[in-house]
Amino acid sequence: MATNLSTVYLINSLLKRVRLRSKRTGLVNEFELIQKYFKKDPLDPFVVIVNGDDAAVFAPRDNVEAVVSVDSVVAGRHVPDLCPPDGFAARLIGRGLSDLAAMGATPRYVLLSLSLPALESGWVDHFSSRFHQLCVRFGVDLIGGDTTKGPLSAHLTVIGDVPKGLAIGRDGLRLGDDLWLFGPDLGGARAYLSVLNQGEQDQEIWAERYWRPEPQLDSGVALRGVANAMIDISDGLCQDLLHLLDRATKTTAVNLQSRTLPLCEHLVTRFGLDKALEYALTGGDDYCLLASIPPNSRVPPGGTRIGMVVKRESDRILLDGKPIPDFWRLGWDHDQ
Repeated sequence: MATNLSTVYLINSLLKRVRLRSKRTGLVNEFELIQKYFKKDPLDPFVVIVNGDDAAVFAPRDNVEAVVSVDSVVAGRHVPDLCPPDGFAARLIGRGLSDLAAMGATPRYVLLSLSLPALESGWVDHFSSRFHQLCVRFGVDLIGGDTTKGPLSAHLTVIGDVPKGLAIGRDGLRLGDDLWLFGPDLGGARAYLSVLNQGEQDQEIWAERYWRPEPQLDSGVALRGVANAMIDISDGLCQDLLHLLDRATKTTAVNLQSRTLPLCEHLVTRFGLDKALEYALTGGDDYCLLASIPPNSRVPPGGTRIGMVVKRESDRILLDGKPIPDFWRLGWDHDQ
């Protein structure tokens, strides 16, 4: 019988916590923790002073502009309270680097601030192992940060660069542009959360989409000089579309095409078309790139055209030429 991936995550996390708290042999202080788990030789030759000093030093590259962002993951807010350390690390890095991808930037460095309920070496060992694996995979160096005791949370500062004048912002949406998505199909992460506590076998279909977001870095770089505006889909497609529209003229709207929206596998079968569309439009945590591209452009491979920018007559977001339901406009709200 197939093993439920999300159940394995939660069981392993619980067992690890029980073993660690019963043994009480893995407690380390902040300096030992940094030295043992978070100090690595840099990959980048531009790093002058490495992690572990009062501050990191790196030399600037020529003819580039720095791109910097910070993102937070708080247990019980952005992830379930009982989150596995490898999943916590993957979501933290995936979310942070997705912001750089949305700017067309190449990632270089990260700074990590980590708060732990207890400085347990077992949990940190699994977290740091996965964290460093992903740093190597995406070519970034951990050059500094901070640790403290407290509720489980992490804050990741990501630093990248982009050739001068080629950063892609949110404020270039133009009438007549085509709207393209690059990355995973929509709605999988939201579907995972909806069945997380129901113990259903189809959890594993979407667990990877939630726990291991894939930043679309290659697509972001390929869209330099092509996209007029771009954003990553973190708060939900409609919510993030509104972020682009807020930067455009008030006479601008978008018309989405339901037949070309890339819905995650089994969404329609499991939830029906209306709920599948709701998850795709509002669910969030998809971390694909939404790009506004002039028609007849040479579009990089891997994209799906989902609509276009049109002249506004009433509503700002249309689906097949009709206003969408009000509750479909809602996505992730950072204040709720």
